[in-house]
Amino acid sequence: MQPQPKRRKYSLRTASVHLGNADDTMAQLINHIGSTRVRSEADLSVYQSLARAICYQMLSTRSAAAIYSRLLDVCGNRVTPETVEGVGERALRDIGFSRAKVVSIMDLTGRVQSGDIPDDVKLMKMSDDELVDCLTRVKGIGRWSVEMLMIFNLGRADVFPATDLGVRKGHMLAYGLDEMLPATELLRLSDIWKPYRTAAAWYLWRATDSVDWNKVKGENHTQPQRG
Repeated sequence: MQPQPKRRKYSLRTASVHLGNADDTMAQLINHIGSTRVRSEADLSVYQSLARAICYQMLSTRSAAAIYSRLLDVCGNRVTPETVEGVGERALRDIGFSRAKVVSIMDLTGRVQSGDIPDDVKLMKMSDDELVDCLTRVKGIGRWSVEMLMIFNLGRADVFPATDLGVRKGHMLAYGLDEMLPATELLRLSDIWKPYRTAAAWYLWRATDSVDWNKVKGENHTQPQRG
């Protein structure tokens, strides 16, 4: 197997300082959550990350993890275009892939093998928009899946998945809103966090499960005075 090209790295500490300076409410959120880090899939190839994403789509984490574990088993612990093609569609169905997901992972496999999707070195040199354009050609892969790839696999610092339900809910909670903002409005507001919107998204995710909001309200939590 070819060695994996190095993914980009950025300092979460630097990002946190920038976010806190840009936005008072984000500073409060970071203070309540404390130190954190972005989960990494840097040890996976782009193909492996997308295959995993296909497996996890529209399933509970537990169910998806069980199916992905079976995929690893039938692929000899090496999920590659060659091993997936060798497993075949029938076996994928047998381990729990839906028909739509079989179509998706086989389309991904074929596009990688044909060169329609280039190797990881070339993919990493693409802009965000170029990556979205290239990878959403795969059946079942949308913009959100590519954004997750850019965050967790490629390690890009300024990705903001505004359509993500967790990000939208976290923003609603952190900023004391009565309802979630439309994705287009949230994307516009995210400009204040550039060039570290990935970290902003991560803290908004954490806002849904790592903050005692009753306690925060008791500390006179207020809307940001900047931005």
